[in-house]
Amino acid sequence: MRRSPALLVLLFLSVTARSQTDQNIIGRQGSVSIMPVYQSWTGKNAGFSFSEFSTMIAAYVPMGRNASFSLGGGGAASGGDVAKLSGLTDVQLGLNYYLESANTVFSLGINAPTGKKELQHDQFTTSILFSHPLFNMAVPVWGQGLNLNPGVSWVFPASDNLVLGLAAAYQYRGKYKPLDGGGFYAPGGEITGSLGADYRLNDVQSLSADFMFTSYGTDKYNDAQVFASGNSYWFNVQYRQYFHENMLQVIAGYRSTSKGKVAGVGGLVSEAERLEPGRFEAYAEFKQVFNPRFSVSYLGEVRIYENTPEAYSGSKVVGIGAGPTFSLPSGLYFPALLKVDFGNLKGGGSITGLDARIGVGHTF
Repeated sequence: MRRSPALLVLLFLSVTARSQTDQNIIGRQGSVSIMPVYQSWTGKNAGFSFSEFSTMIAAYVPMGRNASFSLGGGGAASGGDVAKLSGLTDVQLGLNYYLESANTVFSLGINAPTGKKELQHDQFTTSILFSHPLFNMAVPVWGQGLNLNPGVSWVFPASDNLVLGLAAAYQYRGKYKPLDGGGFYAPGGEITGSLGADYRLNDVQSLSADFMFTSYGTDKYNDAQVFASGNSYWFNVQYRQYFHENMLQVIAGYRSTSKGKVAGVGGLVSEAERLEPGRFEAYAEFKQVFNPRFSVSYLGEVRIYENTPEAYSGSKVVGIGAGPTFSLPSGLYFPALLKVDFGNLKGGGSITGLDARIGVGHTF
């Protein structure tokens, strides 16, 4: 399944959030972290049981008042009743520059193709399973081609309480060999536009809404057109409230994709039925701050997938978890998370998931 570029979404959400707090569009605090993650999924009467152990490294470096640099990467290994797949992931690089005179942020995301590619056929099957959004794996894809994602986000303070924003991005997706001994696969480019609003209800409450539209180019295999995804539409609303140091955040959204085109006799033809399911997602988090050095986030989520001919459509998943964070005066911090998921598949099968992670980071 195709995914909309997360960089643009995160960029706009961070812009609107900071506009209501410290007025710093570009974060002033740097950080570096390493996060080992263990995830597993079991499908009762669904014929699968698999796991993934991954270690992700991330860094964020502010460069003056108006620019920042970020880096991410790591490695992962599969386990369970699937073909073994292990190796490094691609490296993600990000650059942001804030032009104060125009209230505009220019960004560039780069996917450096350092991850494992040219997989054996059974490993490729494992990769397809792990990349399905139902499972929310920390490493859904090990390696792709060189991807470039330039974007621009414009923020307009309409009043003391209302911030409006527009954003646009293009993602170039370079070709690569997904299968050992196979040909080159060239994903189509992506054009994304979004608009949003963030409204401060009072000193402790705010409400925001975002709409994003993505148009996808045509995928090619050895220069032959093989797939063209339909346009995707994503809408979400977010509510945030502070209780002194504690914070409640609730996010709900819906994503839908129109019919795509697949390879047929004489070229691409429209799908007989729309395969990629729309999905509704809701997420709630309450962060309880016990003291300046220790806090716990309690979270819950619901994901509901539309029923289509696609294998894991019609699924419903509920997740609950808790994530403590302990920090030291030196800037060291230790985040952790334990989350369990329960769900149902169409046809009556049930699934259970586990997400356990603990890491270490340092702010500067």
